[in-house]
Amino acid sequence: MRTRTLFTGLTATATAVAACLVTTPAHAAPGLVDGAISALGFGCTFANAVTSNTPPATLTIDRTTLVPQCSSGIGLSLANSPTVGFNDIAGTASSAQIDVNGSGLGVACTYRVANASFTRSGTTRTYNGGPYTASKISGGFLCPGTTTVNPITFTFH
Repeated sequence: MRTRTLFTGLTATATAVAACLVTTPAHAAPGLVDGAISALGFGCTFANAVTSNTPPATLTIDRTTLVPQCSSGIGLSLANSPTVGFNDIAGTASSAQIDVNGSGLGVACTYRVANASFTRSGTTRTYNGGPYTASKISGGFLCPGTTTVNPITFTFH
């Protein structure tokens, strides 16, 4: 009887561990994120921006370490250091506010995406979101009052 109880306990433990290995998303290496952002008809990518933590913990992306590589003569960058929260059960991430700078041909505009949500790709740490309607928070009369930001992609590693 005692052997049967021990065997049952070991089987239950092994099953629980196996379930966690199958359903838990891959965890990122400390503090880095790659990504892409498109707005105003142009796109930029970035690699190895520093984060304050690793998913699934809430973290902040340090905008000063995000160096975008952009197409054409237009530049896009973050105007703030957005905080990102994660819901691993739902496979989502969210940020209350992402501010995007757009500049080119002597015109600079800043837009705000409010309450952005992202969907995780499988069990990876890649999150995709958009389209978002972003409202102008600064810039001259040549800057439209709103613009579409689509997509925003983050890959934490």
